[in-house]
Amino acid sequence: MIRTLPRRAFLIFSVGVAIAALLTFRTEAQQSTATPAIHAKAGRRLVIKNAMVIYGNAKPPYGPVDIVVQDGLISYIGPGSRLAANASRASTDAVIDATGKYVMPGIINVHMHWHEERQPGIPQPIQYERNLYLAAGVTTVREVGGDFGKSKQWQAESNAHTIVAPRILVYPFVSKGRTGSPSEIRQWIRNIKQRGADGLKIIGVDRDQLEAIMDEAHKLHLRTATHIAVEETTAKDYIELGVNSIEHFYGVADAALRGIQNFPPEMNYANEIHRFGRAGELYAQADPERLHKIIDSMVEKHVAWDPTFSIYEASRDLLRARQQPWFKDYLHPSMEEYFKGAMDNHGSYFFGWTSTQEAKWRQQYRIWMDAVREFANKGGLVTTGDDAGYIFSMYGFGISRELELQEEAGFHPLEVIEHATWNGARLLGMEDKLGKVREGFIGDLLVVNGNPLENLKLLNPYGTDVMRLNGKPASNYSPIGPGDRVENTHGGGIEWTIKDGIPYHVPTLMREVKEMVAKARADRRPRTTAGQ
Repeated sequence: MIRTLPRRAFLIFSVGVAIAALLTFRTEAQQSTATPAIHAKAGRRLVIKNAMVIYGNAKPPYGPVDIVVQDGLISYIGPGSRLAANASRASTDAVIDATGKYVMPGIINVHMHWHEERQPGIPQPIQYERNLYLAAGVTTVREVGGDFGKSKQWQAESNAHTIVAPRILVYPFVSKGRTGSPSEIRQWIRNIKQRGADGLKIIGVDRDQLEAIMDEAHKLHLRTATHIAVEETTAKDYIELGVNSIEHFYGVADAALRGIQNFPPEMNYANEIHRFGRAGELYAQADPERLHKIIDSMVEKHVAWDPTFSIYEASRDLLRARQQPWFKDYLHPSMEEYFKGAMDNHGSYFFGWTSTQEAKWRQQYRIWMDAVREFANKGGLVTTGDDAGYIFSMYGFGISRELELQEEAGFHPLEVIEHATWNGARLLGMEDKLGKVREGFIGDLLVVNGNPLENLKLLNPYGTDVMRLNGKPASNYSPIGPGDRVENTHGGGIEWTIKDGIPYHVPTLMREVKEMVAKARADRRPRTTAGQ
């Protein structure tokens, strides 16, 4: 039960917190402060004081309240005065002062990959990726198609809190190349279920193979996600056969075409310059009425949509993608090399990328975003994923950008946060324990500097620019007089990411990432011998 304050007291406190929120920022200088003693330390009881709460299911925020996490679960949400009266009954291991800050559920990233290197020969420590995801507020991930053995090992270590990492669900690939005939597919799925798969990631199969995959998955109660690609099967087939989620944009527009894709004769789908250049034309080729019917079918059959807008954004604005400010300190050299144009690197297809290709991708985004918005308006479940590590998208930063792009698609910030929290939990079948700031739920929480409903950029691990008026942070809608001094300051960011009640200090995580990157860059510099 959530306990509320009397109306008058609530209004007074709310105004005070709103003002405080404008004055609460994490500056670049604060990134170098000492690591708090409670960072990454498990304790029985964590208290978060004076927080404004974003619940997770799109209802407006409320507070200020205190939140208690006991043995990894949220045990109390309510007035601090009532908590103080009972303070003698339980010892507290850690206290976080959230005055002027907002607390929301941890973000659920339902489409990501673990990478220990991007460019062959340049190792990239796995902790680099883990830190970045936690710093972006991601407390649960659905790993779709990585190294199964390693992912299962990391899953167990994350659950045991022996590594600093989000909670992990493992969905291995099932595809033509891995399986073959329907009978082989069925046996492979039974084997991978016995080895602990949480679900399946399906890509690039024919109809008979898909029928076998889906039938066996349903029998074994395995959830399914699909990257449809340009194949014999389209979204129509997956919807009919009961897939749980469609990833990206593929397959949906294809199912709404009058005929097949209008690709030129020289099209080579194995050439990623061709593949991604032409992929940006698919939604413009779709018949609008057929697209509406496909969307209706997805809603009717309870197929979720994880659009991953952020992973393809470079295709519509390559210059922006190459010049993201966080690359300076946080881009690992393995990923930096991988992002450079190379025919062997998946997603590194920008050779002579043209203004026409960008224009077509911008048109695609408009139609695609409208389709996702229509899907949600009709009752469809929209989630968030970033698929980072490709196409100039960095881990953590990609999921933050995904939230911004969903707002561009027409969703209210409260809806966007619902997609990233409660909707993700529903897709994973964890809606009884994750995705809300609710008593009895797992203590996965974010303590955010400022109000992300005012500006989703506050959730970016890098922070964001905030206007300062006469030396004080202020809304950029504030009235400005002739003698006023206006300047930018760097602020915002998540202060604490809490997973299973364990607090992780985001400035510390980001400092560690910066040190990993600096070391990797130093190790790659040519070494000179004495006397040269």
